[in-house]
Amino acid sequence: MKYVEVYQAIKADIVSGQFPAWSQLEGEHALSNKFGVSRPTLRKAIEKLKQESFVHSRQGSGMFVNPPEFYQDNNLTSISERINKDTDLKNIVLEFASVDADEKLADKFKIAVGERLHHFKRMRIINGEPAILEETWMPHSLFPLFTEAHCEQSVLTYIEQQAGYNISHDAKTISAKSLNEKEAFLLRVEANHLCLSIQHNVYLLHSVLAQYTIETLVSNNLTTVSIR
Repeated sequence: MKYVEVYQAIKADIVSGQFPAWSQLEGEHALSNKFGVSRPTLRKAIEKLKQESFVHSRQGSGMFVNPPEFYQDNNLTSISERINKDTDLKNIVLEFASVDADEKLADKFKIAVGERLHHFKRMRIINGEPAILEETWMPHSLFPLFTEAHCEQSVLTYIEQQAGYNISHDAKTISAKSLNEKEAFLLRVEANHLCLSIQHNVYLLHSVLAQYTIETLVSNNLTTVSIR
């Protein structure tokens, strides 16, 4: 859909800093011409950006870009997208396999029991410090060319740029979790350390589930922002 392409382009410019925090976006007429779309199409893209806290409007003044803390904990931006050029991010693949979907996973992905899923675990290290453990499942039918090497990079970037899909949204469930001994060892903290666990359900257009990830963060802080 064209509005999704516009949304993704503006989002990328915001995340990369091309549109700095608190800066004003160009007007509807200029943006419509820039992307070659109608104003209704542009408004749909802007509305999606507002829903995900990338921008906010001021009556009579226009549309303004929010700082990163407004949107990082509330949308689909990956760790890879959030860090700046001076941040060292490494992904260490702990496991990678092809597995059969059990009843629970088959129901989640709306596929038949026994259909193949990519299953991998990785640890994400930021500036030399273990920060996140991830366990992920992805349908083999959607991503037949997905390999272990792709896990070393941004998987969301792979989905959109290499696999060629448009991501619609990420439905998150956030809860507290006490680390077991293995998790604590990998994250270099004491066993039973209380941390955040985030379940991500990443959907393509038409509500097709592309990725189910359980993310365990060494951090136990969560920031939320309400925009007036």
